[in-house]
Amino acid sequence: MKCPTCEVEGEKSKVFIGPSMTTLMVAQGFYDEEGQYHLHDPNQRSTTYSCSRDHSWIHGGVRECWCGWPKKGR
Repeated sequence: MKCPTCEVEGEKSKVFIGPSMTTLMVAQGFYDEEGQYHLHDPNQRSTTYSCSRDHSWIHGGVRECWCGWPKKGR
């Protein structure tokens, strides 16, 4: 992983991983009609990062299933 601000500025920096958070909703997997396993996990995840040049950002979202959920809504 690289600092997005440093990349735009053409600089190099070290990236430090900060605190992470996740919501705690139940995610129950299932097998579809074809026998394929799905895990449509609605939990939001976020991790805070900072770099050695004092930039900081948050990266996260919902983990996508192999079928494209939640983007394809399956």
